[in-house]
Amino acid sequence: MTTLAPNEGAAADGVLDELIDPMVARLSRAVEPLQVAAILESEGLNDRIARDRYGHPDVFSLAEAAYSRMTVRGRDLPPPPAPGLVPQRARPLAQILHGLLYGLPAVLLPAASGLVGTRWLMPGLVLTTGIGWVLGSAAAQLAYTLVGRGHLRSAGRVLRTGLMLGIGAAMLTATVICMVRGGPVSLVALCVMQMAFQIASGILLFYRCEGRLAAMMLPAVAAGLAYVAVGDSRAGLLTVILGAICIAAIVTAAVLLTLADGQDGPASEPPLRTLVRAHLRGLLPAFLYSTLCALFLLQAEARYVLDRSDLAIAGAGLVLGMGVLEYRAHLFEDRARATLREVFYPAQFIASGRRLVAGGLLVCVAALAALSAAPLAFLYATQALSAESAVMAAAHVTVGGAYFLTFLLANQGKVAHLCVAQGLALAVHLGARLLLPGAESALADVLLFLCAGLLFLIILLVLMVTGLRDVRRYR
Repeated sequence: MTTLAPNEGAAADGVLDELIDPMVARLSRAVEPLQVAAILESEGLNDRIARDRYGHPDVFSLAEAAYSRMTVRGRDLPPPPAPGLVPQRARPLAQILHGLLYGLPAVLLPAASGLVGTRWLMPGLVLTTGIGWVLGSAAAQLAYTLVGRGHLRSAGRVLRTGLMLGIGAAMLTATVICMVRGGPVSLVALCVMQMAFQIASGILLFYRCEGRLAAMMLPAVAAGLAYVAVGDSRAGLLTVILGAICIAAIVTAAVLLTLADGQDGPASEPPLRTLVRAHLRGLLPAFLYSTLCALFLLQAEARYVLDRSDLAIAGAGLVLGMGVLEYRAHLFEDRARATLREVFYPAQFIASGRRLVAGGLLVCVAALAALSAAPLAFLYATQALSAESAVMAAAHVTVGGAYFLTFLLANQGKVAHLCVAQGLALAVHLGARLLLPGAESALADVLLFLCAGLLFLIILLVLMVTGLRDVRRYR
């Protein structure tokens, strides 16, 4: 810890008091000098100001002196909270199961394709999945922002609006497909069911109702598995009807949750239009990133949904493993905050942070690889395994590792960086497919997708490692 020479201690104490007093409410909550340094940097103090105005070589030396001075002044600092009392964002079982919960409707696809036909079902589902991805992400992002401001009723209204817009968009998209391409009318109903589940299940997860979602979808899952075993057309119709009933129950539960939340809060909130306008500019990068993310994945898979189902199946491990990525991201945040309370110097935090990033990334990649092994084993058993499907699975594992890093960077507010990185990866894949000779073949295309995913991963890893220096983002 920095000490002062005896002949300049009194004057230096006065200067430190002038520094401390305007921000004493924030500084008094710091439990070690590193947090004081983060607060000083957030106020615009840099090494030059610390050197010229306060006579310290850098901000961290000044923070140590300020921390020591606050103790001398008698402003006792609160002890670090007990580990059991620190709020933990990571919920292992619930969050790991998120990917599986999102993938439950896949059990109904054999029965649905038996009624509609793969030729019509898969293009409709690809389009509605992309639309639902963007709408659901945008609504959830805005709802989280409003909850953070204490506007619980408005957050519920945003989620309900996103649900209604998604269902309307699915109905319109499927209707256009039917009218332009002569598809069956039942395609509209199935696309609406898929969109309703996608957004309504996201609402239930928003309110941490994973168990309720699983219980309500369980009858449809059992029926879907039974249809796969039986294969009777009448059983397929009954399976789809039961699936529609279960999804309707999920939608009802989601709407009721959005209506109930915030009833005990303030009697009035600002108009939703006012709140949306206030936060819209800040949410545009998140909306853009969701769009780019959906385009990057779906454009790589959409061209194969009709004639190369093995490539679509090969990427299933990423969907099933999204919950693992979410859990590991929350676990990283918890451990980073715990590390921040244990260390005293930035170099210590940076070294620990790098180990946490590397460990989390390796666990995510290993989990996705293990989950991808099951679809590949199925393809092998059905004699449909190919070099293209193996490369596609590897590409999805790579992209999944990148998505783990996107969770971490998004929590730091670096959404604009994510947009640039995702846009670059998308441009590389599409540009190489158009410009390179022979890139139209399936093998060349999935190899290019793997390279684009690897580029995406490397860019995000560099951003994450260099961002560890910004300590205040982990408080």
